[in-house]
Amino acid sequence: MTAHRLNQTENTDWSQGISIIIPTFRRPDGIKTALKSVISQSSNGHLMEIVVADNDPDASARDYVETMQDQTTLPIRYEHVPIPGVSNARNGALDVARGRYIIFLDDDMEATEGWVERFLEVAETYNAGIVFLPAVAAMPNPEDPLNTYMAPFFSRVFDAPEGLVDECLGTGGCMLDLNLCQMPSPAFDPALNEVGGEDDFLFNYLMATGTKVAWSPNALAYEHVPASRATPEYLWTRNFAFGQGPTQSSADKGLRGTLSVIRWMFIGVMQLIVYGSLFLILKALGRPLFMKYMARTAQGLGKIFWWGNFTPKLYGAASLNKQKAGKTV
Repeated sequence: MTAHRLNQTENTDWSQGISIIIPTFRRPDGIKTALKSVISQSSNGHLMEIVVADNDPDASARDYVETMQDQTTLPIRYEHVPIPGVSNARNGALDVARGRYIIFLDDDMEATEGWVERFLEVAETYNAGIVFLPAVAAMPNPEDPLNTYMAPFFSRVFDAPEGLVDECLGTGGCMLDLNLCQMPSPAFDPALNEVGGEDDFLFNYLMATGTKVAWSPNALAYEHVPASRATPEYLWTRNFAFGQGPTQSSADKGLRGTLSVIRWMFIGVMQLIVYGSLFLILKALGRPLFMKYMARTAQGLGKIFWWGNFTPKLYGAASLNKQKAGKTV
């Protein structure tokens, strides 16, 4: 039944089609929520498919995805990408996606009504090859005062009206128009499989080659943050890695980026002094607001210590090894 349904679209013109890519890694509840949130989305008459890239070597999402394939007329393509790595998963899905428009939804996210349509409308309005919509954190315990201050660091939003922007957010909650993007090959750098930042690598490349970036606050997705990540320890690690991004990107330019490396490291020192002082004072006073400045302090340190073994490994094989060791990820 599933194969027959997919065969019906094999010879169809996908030149204006939409491919929604959902990479997943051992999140059975997350993939269910993500899939259900996009199956009923309207596509404004465009052909649409969902590509699930299962990055678990054990193919743990296969049974559920195949069950969903039999419950909808929307093509759902299952792609097993057995070698763990955040870049591997996204590249594996891109290899089989047929659409011109590529929309990324992470397996801890849930799209709201009108999400797909809004991507298309914004892309057309601004002739943009990259479009972002907001991803808002849904914390596991909103009544926890610490979670209130952690939530903004898990959300991906611009404090700006709809229009063209000159910077990017994360891949989850993003759409690419492949007709307007000069994609590198591979699109996501496999060297970043375990450390992340693969989206920064791609977006920086696309912007450098003239791709326009647009944003709209008018449709959103929720990012469901698990309790294992809603901790000061994880927030510190995540923001340290985030802080490394701009310095590392500058260093990747070689000699041309030397002044930028120095600039970002100087910014990191200033952040460490200012935010670190506020963090320590508020922590000593027992004020939940310390979480905000703790995260900023971690970002500052990341800008200073951006190279080599200082880079945290959060994804791919590193995540698999942590699970085997019984640690939360």
